[in-house]
Amino acid sequence: MRVAVIGAGPAGLLFSLLAKRRYPFWRIEVAEQNPEGATYGFGVVFSHGALAFLERDEPQLSSIMQAAMERWPMQRIVHRDERVDIDGNGFSAIGRLALQEILRKLCRDAGVKIGYGRAVTALEELDGADVVVGADGSNSLVRGALQALFQPKIELLTNRFAWYGTTQPFDCLTLTFRSNEHGAFVAHHYRHARAMSTFVVECDEFTWNRAGLGRMDDAQSRAYCERVFAPDLDGHPLVSNKSLWRQFPLLSNRRWSSGKVVLIGDALRTVHFSIGSGTRLAFEDAIALDRAFGEAGEDVPRALAAFE
Repeated sequence: MRVAVIGAGPAGLLFSLLAKRRYPFWRIEVAEQNPEGATYGFGVVFSHGALAFLERDEPQLSSIMQAAMERWPMQRIVHRDERVDIDGNGFSAIGRLALQEILRKLCRDAGVKIGYGRAVTALEELDGADVVVGADGSNSLVRGALQALFQPKIELLTNRFAWYGTTQPFDCLTLTFRSNEHGAFVAHHYRHARAMSTFVVECDEFTWNRAGLGRMDDAQSRAYCERVFAPDLDGHPLVSNKSLWRQFPLLSNRRWSSGKVVLIGDALRTVHFSIGSGTRLAFEDAIALDRAFGEAGEDVPRALAAFE
């Protein structure tokens, strides 16, 4: 059976890995429009409880990931310079690029073919596939091509956010609130490598407009945020990687599959970055879809119905 996976993010690569291990004779090909080694954003975070399912369902990946992760036993809130630590729920984080490299190597070792720099522009290009897996993110071409069948609902939340990195190695997952003459800002930040942290800046629409952030270029916007959070960055710079100000797209779909086409990961549904569950849900989708094919074999309609 031939399986075409669109998107080499966590959802697409993990599904490809699991399905190829289950059915080594299947031809599984991944098409990714970006070049190999390109990723946007900085780190991904998991609660320790959320990692338990991965250890159970994919122990090899779990073991490799955990060896590369940064860990801490609590969360912290900083408000008006007062620090409040919250115990009882630990977290771990890993760089997005490091995670992609781990998944890519495991897939290639298993025999999955990954085509980087290959942009699929129409589903007709995949007519020869028995299954098409849309794992191509919140702006999914696969979902857009079958919009009338999937019936997506997209709501743009009003807050604005920009996703930065910084060389400041923070102690733990932290919410830091700062205010200035333009309004209130919050940073969601955590260490995802020994000398690198993710730093997401968020504010409401009124503050964003009043500060003029929409009129600034990347360097100006980054410098502004460095001033707002100067007490927390402690002289460390913010680092950009397509760090545009955006509104979060809250996405859901009435249907998850249509014919031989199925959606997983952010193509299927998004969850706000503040709860740190996007990659976990992408992994859970991949595991569930693989499990559905494990029960249904090459009966594609049965497998996709079971997944949905």
